[in-house]
Amino acid sequence: MNKNVLSVNHTFSAAYPDGFHEMTPVELKKFFRSDAHRCGIYDKDRHVIWNVCWVRPILFGLLTTERSVLRGAEMRLELSLQQYCLLERLNREIMGLPAVGIRFAYKVTDTDIIQQSDLYVFQYGKRYYAVQIIGRAENFAQDQQLMEDFLHSMTASA
Repeated sequence: MNKNVLSVNHTFSAAYPDGFHEMTPVELKKFFRSDAHRCGIYDKDRHVIWNVCWVRPILFGLLTTERSVLRGAEMRLELSLQQYCLLERLNREIMGLPAVGIRFAYKVTDTDIIQQSDLYVFQYGKRYYAVQIIGRAENFAQDQQLMEDFLHSMTASA
């Protein structure tokens, strides 16, 4: 890792290696249909995207949990991704906080390309954050090491 740093919602930051660039609003809209409450980095040569989105529950905030946010995200993925396939449910800590996640695969629309992704949800302050890495299925073992490096580099902003 070097000194490239992605600031996430002025709340925390994560270091990332050369080859990645911070995604523009146009790129975020292209890949995620919206740039609202989202940031990310992209390595076009390796076909890897690391992104973070956040939500602050207002209605029923006391009933919201990491699992409910993850389930909502999972339902949107099932509806929007071609040949979505849940591979595994995941649990870990991010910045010392409990996080729940999923590993899944899907087919990129109008191609034969299979992508794989890890998606984790955790609560930091009053917001829930979803941290995701997306890459080609055939390279995903390497991409998972990038995810580990990103997650371990995350620090709270002062």
